[in-house]
Amino acid sequence: MDVGLESPVPLLDQHDLDNYLFPLADWISKREGRRFVSVWGSKRRVGTSRICVDQARSVEEAVPPHRSYSVRTSASSQTTAYKQQIYEQLDHAATLPDGPVSLRLRFSVGPRRNWLNLWKPTIDALGPILGRTAPEKPWHPRDGRIVDLSLHCRVEPSLGNEVAITIDVDHQPA
Repeated sequence: MDVGLESPVPLLDQHDLDNYLFPLADWISKREGRRFVSVWGSKRRVGTSRICVDQARSVEEAVPPHRSYSVRTSASSQTTAYKQQIYEQLDHAATLPDGPVSLRLRFSVGPRRNWLNLWKPTIDALGPILGRTAPEKPWHPRDGRIVDLSLHCRVEPSLGNEVAITIDVDHQPA
């Protein structure tokens, strides 16, 4: 999905890409009875938005990410413990400088996990990387600055209820 935002709508404040992607992916999944394995979104300063649904294909990574982190969680994504486990594992991460960010989340999940429900709470826990809107709000990262978001899922039966997440981030010059 490419989200077009015209002026004066701020590009790097609010208009979080996961808030566009989740309802669409959830609706299509339920309607078609198929699971997505990869979902991509971007937002740009253009007048139109567009979507495309296609078969997933493997691609080679052209440039390694600026920063990469690996975390694991065993908690339900509906609990604060899920976010807390991720946040604590990222506590050592340096916050990216101001400006646009590209984020790739690669989820490895057991067969019973609905990975779409992992997106929002995972991003909510990325305050150490993205910065927070206010110091007293741990689950309110500056995620409006994400201009490119890609989400990927691989099912690994051995994980059971655990979730392994690779977080790749790139800071883009403003």
